[in-house]
Amino acid sequence: MAILIKQSGSANEKNVEELIADIREWDKKLQTCSEEITFLSQFISADIFQEDLPNLYENLFTYSSSLTALKTEKIELHQAISNHKNDINGMMECEDISCESFYYTEHKKLENRLFIFLSNFNKFQTALFLFCTNKLRKHD
Repeated sequence: MAILIKQSGSANEKNVEELIADIREWDKKLQTCSEEITFLSQFISADIFQEDLPNLYENLFTYSSSLTALKTEKIELHQAISNHKNDINGMMECEDISCESFYYTEHKKLENRLFIFLSNFNKFQTALFLFCTNKLRKHD
């Protein structure tokens, strides 16, 4: 599962190198999420569940749909972070505080968006794992 760490301190207290380090860390977290999403997608569609469970396929379809929505959000978030990474270099050309403040504000917004995504993804995984408890086939 992705690790949730809410960073402390204001983005305004960081220099450009620290902001770029944040972005690299975000990329790593999203890459891990990509791998987990791929696995969970295969897991949900695998023929590993006990037969004759009530509403099994409806529930699996719901989890699959939720996973697709999370994947879409991850892709959009990754694109926003990639754009931010390209834009952050413009911060070095800022000549006043309002210019810098704009970049710091955007950075903080993305950090919050990433935190919410990771939190939602972890909730999804927990719910899926709880649902699957005692529903997998047992091999003797």
